[in-house]
Amino acid sequence: MDHGEWEWPPAKLAALRLGRRLAVLVPASLPHRWSFVHIVPSGAPADTAALQAGAARSDPTRSFLITQWEHEADHLEGYDQALHPVRIRHAEAAGEPELLAVLRDWQLPPEAFNHSWDTVT
Repeated sequence: MDHGEWEWPPAKLAALRLGRRLAVLVPASLPHRWSFVHIVPSGAPADTAALQAGAARSDPTRSFLITQWEHEADHLEGYDQALHPVRIRHAEAAGEPELLAVLRDWQLPPEAFNHSWDTVT
């Protein structure tokens, strides 16, 4: 799979730099399961202070946690305390270049990601 130079769409890169989670739905191991890859940007005390002031803080030096989770599809409807997700794979990236390297390795182009709340339509 040739992806050339992988780059983040500007709005999604801005979301990551603001500390927003992004996610993508990926093929699951079984038909009755759903699988997602989540990118979770690191937080810092300055982020908490910004939120308390009603703002968000952009940080191009954030690190990231990238995790693929799999869930039983029928447990995703509504609020279910017994989700019991299974972690399929996990990686840490010290910055944006490492994040792109993980996504290349996992064959997940950056443009496929959306805000977590907008992943399943």
